[in-house]
Amino acid sequence: MFMIFKRIIISAFIFFIFITKISADQIPDFTIMTEDWKPYQYEEDGQLKGIAVDLLVLIFKELGSLQGRDDIQMVPWARGYYTAQTIENTILFSTTRTPERENLFKWVGPIFQETTYLIGKKSRNIEIVQADQLLEYTIGTIYDDVGEIYLSRLGFPREKMQRTNHAENNVKMLSLDRIDLIVTGWTAFVHDAEHAGVDPDLYEPVYVADTSDLDFAFHISTPDSIVLKFQEAFDRIKKRGDLDALFTLYGEFIEN
Repeated sequence: MFMIFKRIIISAFIFFIFITKISADQIPDFTIMTEDWKPYQYEEDGQLKGIAVDLLVLIFKELGSLQGRDDIQMVPWARGYYTAQTIENTILFSTTRTPERENLFKWVGPIFQETTYLIGKKSRNIEIVQADQLLEYTIGTIYDDVGEIYLSRLGFPREKMQRTNHAENNVKMLSLDRIDLIVTGWTAFVHDAEHAGVDPDLYEPVYVADTSDLDFAFHISTPDSIVLKFQEAFDRIKKRGDLDALFTLYGEFIEN
């Protein structure tokens, strides 16, 4: 009788371990957020598209998930950044991966690499040779954007940053000489300038803030096994050349 009971207990334990492993490895339904940033993620004719959007859709298909394009929300960056840190089963992209953010999320990528600049009017002839010269200028930033991290590294105090939730506001203030510089990537600047009705040809990068990879950022509680599945799917897609094909597809918008 004891041996039968023992076998039942062992069998139940093995079954529990098996069920737990299935549950841990099952792809959950994610809250997925992004911001407007052409050519990587943007809305056109009522549909989200772009390199990173299409890539994530490919990853979901690779994993057999039922989630896709219609599950992605476009939100202001600060809201997405906060949500991705506070709500489980959240993905935020495209997120710059920096040492300061490394332990805030779990990461899949890199999708691409971006150089962030200080950008100003050509007519101002602003020349910055070393970082401490930045203190002479008024600089516009986006709340919780990586540009603020870079400026902090360069010794520019947060209380001096002219912060906003919308990149187009920065471009408009720059055009009206209400700020001297904005911190952003050149591709993003061109996109934002066109949306704001500003000619990007009148502006130029005057200082390199930094260069970093951009990834899909997962809430920190996401199981490592799930993150690994996404990374492996990403790697397969990249190895097949599908990521390169997406860059070619959207190539007319890509900064050379």
